[in-house]
Amino acid sequence: MTARDDVRPAAIVALNATSLVQWRRCRREYRIARMLGIPASDEGPSPDLGVAVHAMLRQVHTTGTGSCRDGAHVVDVLAAHGFDGDGPMHAFVERHARRCPEGAVWSAHELDLARFHRLPAPMFMATGRIDAVWIHDGIADARDYKTGAPPTSEHLRDDPRARLQAWLLAPRAARKGLRVRVRYEFLSPEVVDDPVPFEPDDDELADIEEEMRAVVGEMWQEQEYAGVADPTTCGWCRYRSICRDSAAPAVAAWPVPPGVNV
Repeated sequence: MTARDDVRPAAIVALNATSLVQWRRCRREYRIARMLGIPASDEGPSPDLGVAVHAMLRQVHTTGTGSCRDGAHVVDVLAAHGFDGDGPMHAFVERHARRCPEGAVWSAHELDLARFHRLPAPMFMATGRIDAVWIHDGIADARDYKTGAPPTSEHLRDDPRARLQAWLLAPRAARKGLRVRVRYEFLSPEVVDDPVPFEPDDDELADIEEEMRAVVGEMWQEQEYAGVADPTTCGWCRYRSICRDSAAPAVAAWPVPPGVNV
């Protein structure tokens, strides 16, 4: 038994940071996850730490004094959620506070954005969530908090996720006469330097839109959806036990009938 071969991309393709990364990493993974919608068969890295850090930073910035530099406030917020005032969670907040912009006139947290591209074809709807946006010094300063692996690129100009975030935020920023800046904050103690932030100009924003249009065109033209069959890449895949091209044998977390692969 195999996955249906007649499944094709939707007329309006949905894009987000995860789907773009999957498409670039392994087209078989993209097909299984995005087109067939199959639940993950294998465990991946736990998101619990990242979820907790994001939640605490939001609480620190939106309650009480709203200042991550107010030590007493930070301790109170963490204690209210069961975290020690001098524990690992406090260290995450402290590392953020060193990067948090001062003098911001407006901020938003966990901002969901969507932007539709119609013409020239093909059409797509891009969505994304930005962990925090600060307005200061004529900039819409988008931040993405990272608690896991170290950066994969030195400059966010080379990161497709950061490029998508910039393109999503750009229309809102333009309406307020603001420039866009995307910055990743790597809050784990083992990461010393953040990648260089990305401040796209109008030409770069146009390039990003064209890149995504080209990606959607590739999706429509793709026929094989072959897996990469690389042990390192497959070892992290959450479909490695059921993928026909997997180079990392595993046992699925849910029952799989004999002979099933996708």
